Amino acid sequence: MSEPTAPPVPVSPKLALPPWKRHAALALVAVLFVLAIVAIHTEIRHLSVHKIYAELRALSLEQILLALAGVAISYLAVTGYDTLALRYAGKPLAYARTAFASFTSYALSNTLGLPLLTGSAVRYRLYSSWGLTAQEIGVLAVITGVTLYVGALAIGGTGLLVEAPRFETVFHIPAELAYLLGAACLIAVCTFLFLAGQKGRTRHIRSVGFNTPGLPVAAGQILVSMADWTGASLVLFAVLPPDTGLSFLAFLPVFVAASFIGGISGLPGGVGVFEAVILLMVPTQSNEALAASLIAYRVLYYLIPLGVAAVLLAMHQVPQAGAQLKGAAARAQDITEIFAPTLFSVIAFVAGAFMLISATTPTLAGPLEAAGRILPLPVIELSHFLASIVGVLLLIVALGLRQKLDHAWTIGIILLVLGIGLTLLKGADPHEAVLLAVSLGLLATSRKAFYRKTPLSQARLTLPWILAILGAISAAVWLGFFSYEHVAYRDELWWSFSVNGQTSRFLRATAALPIVLLLVSLWRWLQPAIGKGIPSAPVDPATLKQILATAEFGYSDGALALLGDKQFLMSPSGQSFIMYGVRGRHWIAMSEPVGKRDEIVPLLWTFREQADLYGADPVFYSVRKEFLPLALDLGLTAQKIGETALVPLVKFSLEGPARSGLRASHKRALRDGLSFDVIPQGACDDVLPTLHTISDEWLAIHGGAEKSFSLGRFDPGYVRNFPIAVARLDGNIVAFANLMSTADGREMAIDLMRYGHAAPKGVMDFLFIELMLWGKEKGVQAFDLGMAPLSGLEGHRLATLTSKLGAFVYEHANKIYGFEGLRNYKKKFDPDWEPLYLVAPAGLSLPIALGDVAILTSGGLKGMFTKG
Repeated sequence: MSEPTAPPVPVSPKLALPPWKRHAALALVAVLFVLAIVAIHTEIRHLSVHKIYAELRALSLEQILLALAGVAISYLAVTGYDTLALRYAGKPLAYARTAFASFTSYALSNTLGLPLLTGSAVRYRLYSSWGLTAQEIGVLAVITGVTLYVGALAIGGTGLLVEAPRFETVFHIPAELAYLLGAACLIAVCTFLFLAGQKGRTRHIRSVGFNTPGLPVAAGQILVSMADWTGASLVLFAVLPPDTGLSFLAFLPVFVAASFIGGISGLPGGVGVFEAVILLMVPTQSNEALAASLIAYRVLYYLIPLGVAAVLLAMHQVPQAGAQLKGAAARAQDITEIFAPTLFSVIAFVAGAFMLISATTPTLAGPLEAAGRILPLPVIELSHFLASIVGVLLLIVALGLRQKLDHAWTIGIILLVLGIGLTLLKGADPHEAVLLAVSLGLLATSRKAFYRKTPLSQARLTLPWILAILGAISAAVWLGFFSYEHVAYRDELWWSFSVNGQTSRFLRATAALPIVLLLVSLWRWLQPAIGKGIPSAPVDPATLKQILATAEFGYSDGALALLGDKQFLMSPSGQSFIMYGVRGRHWIAMSEPVGKRDEIVPLLWTFREQADLYGADPVFYSVRKEFLPLALDLGLTAQKIGETALVPLVKFSLEGPARSGLRASHKRALRDGLSFDVIPQGACDDVLPTLHTISDEWLAIHGGAEKSFSLGRFDPGYVRNFPIAVARLDGNIVAFANLMSTADGREMAIDLMRYGHAAPKGVMDFLFIELMLWGKEKGVQAFDLGMAPLSGLEGHRLATLTSKLGAFVYEHANKIYGFEGLRNYKKKFDPDWEPLYLVAPAGLSLPIALGDVAILTSGGLKGMFTKG
């Protein structure tokens, strides 16, 4: 077993690592990989690639057969892990099923890594379909993991004890130390047997509890694990150079140590790290032969079982059809949609890296000379140069495949077809074209998994992916310089053209790589922004008014749909909608959906799916706590952004000592000659010029500009949709506010609140008081005074970073933006403070979405710094 990790099951929140531990783990993986590359480079920098190829071809049939026997022993033992664990758990299955599940899951996770996305998912899918619960599968994973480690200690300890004298002569490790280490390993095994032998006792590993299995089962587990490790180590031992001086028993501890260190690295199969340890620890006169042995080991133990597992999984889907063909097809499509983007992005990336390495390393003489006899030299030269470019482009397209872009699938198919043709035309080994053809065939079967309409130029570049692309290119270039290390580089090589001029072709291909990256970067930079939402016809304002008048779900701010600055996603019945705007990569919905209650959940999922289709993130701005369960169902997370002031009108009055301030302000306004009335909806045409003048004066007084999206702006067509509350002085209008309300009239809110130069002090207090008294008389239950931004955010040290930043801004930027003054003004009306949230995907999307919302609601970047 080359990587000591049993495929885990999906991790519960209790088992999930905190962010700093995940970052530390990633850093450790990166450091170990770099150290491994340095160690490998140090060990093989003087080697000849041609000699490595020769050593590979020199492997005898007997060595290959013995290695394949080791593969069979190891993977046969792997099936024993699950068989014993299932019997212990009281859930025995037919051996054929157990063997199928364990072999395919281990083959996938060993080779591809990412066990949660590969082997673990396959194991969970199969066992759950056969009646096992998630908890039982979790116990199964823990038991097999423990078995793997204990077997490694047993076989490693045995090798150390039996071959201690050889360790002293070969590795210069004192025999006493080898005896001591071997004894420690076997003592640990005996401890395990003692603890496991106490049958019926409950043990806990992390949060998984299970009863100890008893001595017979525990001993069987160790024997199975020892067989696994023996078979896996035999694969490499069979193809080792004959001059290592190691017996098989002496090699076992070396193999176990290399596997454990490779497993700690977190890389698929411990790639790089495992090889570095073997190169450092195994003595030989020919490092070329040892490097060839490691290549053969990877092919025999990893790639061949992976291919067999892929075929078995494909065959497994066929009997699932029958009478339930439709259901099976749906399940297969679900599986494809889940795994295809990750799997095929890896395949495309590996194919691109493979083409780069092929372009930068020597081609075998036979195929190249055969191509030279058939094809003109310019065709070979141009094909080699273009093949390196196709390789780079495949690395970039792999990112688009990972993000499910349909353009990436199309371009990937084209690039693989070109890659196959160019590989044959440049005189490479036909096997290289076969591998690319297999990749093409696999990708061609997965069309439906790549559905997003976002252009490839809008694929999101992430730092890990950038590093992966640069790493693949750097590795290919390094291999090229390593392969041609003994060539005397001269200027003439750049312009030398001949069938055997492989160094010249390598130099020209290497020079093309940074140029291609630069051109692709410029191409991405010059592309227009992401598409503006769902292509659809404009929604008739009359339709929106009808929905608002009959809505069963939604709040008073739903009337902002009439502002004319939003796009709409309508329900199939046309009786519900989500209003939204597009900023950056976010589709930002204003408040909750509006319409029929039973249409809201399907409409939300449609919005989520459409955003995903176009490569955007859905965001819901200024939603209330009742929306949060729906947000969680959508897989989104919430961030508090402030509080809205809801005045309960049932108990609102000007009586009592608590209302003395409002009462005095109201009486003063009446003495000043202010009066109040409400102009019905659609009856304001005669006063619109006056209202417009007051609006302009208000903007001038505040030095501000019109906002948008979450606030109305003065537009005659918009204002006509609402009743208008006005304050008059001597019969002349000096202040006004338009009134929004829910369909049932339970909640009322104001949007535009404006007064002119002629308005006396306290006019807005007067307008609010009169509106509340008027609304109470009309049966309105709550009056929404609007949001107090950043109010109520937690500054606790354990709060989220976004909350702490918001609390900091609320406290320290108050002199500039008046956050606290705004809240205190609304506070005097004794409201109930209702929290408001921003709902968005978790991670970095949340703070970026906050920025996009701020720009969108301010009418642009400039508007963020002006009052409104």
